Amino acid sequence: MVDLTQVMDDEVFMAFASYATIILSKMMLMSTATAFYRLTRKVFANPEDCVAFGKGENAKKYLRTDDRVERVRRIKQTLSIYLASST
Repeated sequence: MVDLTQVMDDEVFMAFASYATIILSKMMLMSTATAFYRLTRKVFANPEDCVAFGKGENAKKYLRTDDRVERVRRIKQTLSIYLASST
C-alpha cells in the first residue's frame, strides 16, 4: 500500500489536486453567482422556480432570459465541460 507522504510528494498528483481544487471552487462560485443573478433580476428557466413570485399567468412573466444571467450560466457550463474532459 502506498503511504500518504509518498503520494503528497508526487508532482503529478499535486498538480492534479491543485487544478481540481481551483476548478471546483470556480464552479461552486459560479453556481452561487447564477442563483444570485436569477433571484435579483427575477429571471427563471422553468415555471417551478418562479412559484414564489406569482401563480398562473402572473408567473409566466418571470420566464425569460437575461444577458447577464446567461453569461454566468455559459461560464459555469464551460467549466463543467472542462472538468469532465480533464478527468
